[in-house]
Amino acid sequence: MREETRKRLERALWVDRAKKLGIALAIIAAIGAAFGYETLDMAVSDTNVEGTVTDIEPLVSKQNSADGENVVVRLAGGPLIRVLAYKSRGLKVGDHIQVVEHHHATGRVTHTLR
Repeated sequence: MREETRKRLERALWVDRAKKLGIALAIIAAIGAAFGYETLDMAVSDTNVEGTVTDIEPLVSKQNSADGENVVVRLAGGPLIRVLAYKSRGLKVGDHIQVVEHHHATGRVTHTLR
């Protein structure tokens, strides 16, 4: 084999190896980014907020929907939210309740009834 041909072959082999290594590194980076996002979503700060029940709706669910209900709450700051509650709590329209506001590091905000 001529020297020139051997160099071209080696160069082509190294380019092919570099492409495979680049693809592998991109896949590893994507997996790392997904885990990083999940870690951010698990970092939560909680805040207690006062609210007033404005409406109570039936819970539409495939499992044990007879035990729960959707409660529409107007928070002290103004926004309307929905939280799940057991019917056994006996909530009525106009009741003042405590809601926990969960601020996730990703920017997502969720609410639960206290």
